[in-house]
Amino acid sequence: MTYTSIRGKRFGYNENGLLFDGRPVGAFNPVGPIGKVFFVDSGVAGSDGTSPDTAVATIDAAINKCTANNGDVVYVMPGHTEAVTVSSIACDVAGVSFIGLGSGAMKPVLTFSATDSRINVTAANCTWQNFRFTAGIGDVVTAVLHATAATNTRYLDIEFYATSTFNFINCYTLGAANISDGCRWERNYLRTADAGQLALAITAAAHNDLKFYNNYVVHAAAAAGLLTAGSAELLGLDVRGNFVQTGQTDGTVGVLVITTGTASSGAVVDNDMKTADATLNVAIPIASKVYAARNYIAGADEVGTVVAVGTLFDNL
Repeated sequence: MTYTSIRGKRFGYNENGLLFDGRPVGAFNPVGPIGKVFFVDSGVAGSDGTSPDTAVATIDAAINKCTANNGDVVYVMPGHTEAVTVSSIACDVAGVSFIGLGSGAMKPVLTFSATDSRINVTAANCTWQNFRFTAGIGDVVTAVLHATAATNTRYLDIEFYATSTFNFINCYTLGAANISDGCRWERNYLRTADAGQLALAITAAAHNDLKFYNNYVVHAAAAAGLLTAGSAELLGLDVRGNFVQTGQTDGTVGVLVITTGTASSGAVVDNDMKTADATLNVAIPIASKVYAARNYIAGADEVGTVVAVGTLFDNL
């Protein structure tokens, strides 16, 4: 057994992987069973990435060491910083979990300093958790691009840092039809006064079983808070517990989700919203056929007294 210290906690590792107090890391890791474990730290000039002392310097270097659908985990160390370009991070190995360690100023920071900077996702069943994505220039087109095969990817506790000068046009682009089925966004955080910042996610194609839980989105654009989907049909959509505040002056198009499709299904419930429209706000267009209820919406001059009562539609 070899021992090391990670931010004051004693870890051991052997041929079976990383241990903590004699237990496998997977025993207390919420993402489930673990295969191989790799570490990323921009402050360490390592090579094999199998321990904090030999951590690789970039996330993509760790991805290249992973095996698809093996339950591999990449721990990104507190204080890690990394510049993202159009091709520097390819999430192209399925089933890998990327876990940022640290909180506050020590949360790992990925900076997008060109308008085409992005994380390219081309593999399914991955998890990204506890990162700060920072806009380093105005109008970054998208922070995360689902290019192919990104089904069942989860984004948990991702913080987007944008200002009135540096912003993301949108945070996630979901790509072609059904390649983002089953994806989940939970506890993402975005707050900016930039009117060019659009919805958390955007798509022009149909996707099934998209999930948005407990996200916090504040922007000044005349756009939805969570998802802009054009005319796409969204089957099994589930939107719960979110707060959004947008610059919309016409809330009839959808404050949480915009779609002009008329054959969607799912539930939009227990969300809170604020817009620049004094009247007629809805969480999602009524014609979408999505069930919507218990959504609280405040218009331009209101402080939360308006309740949008949903209607249950038969989607058969």
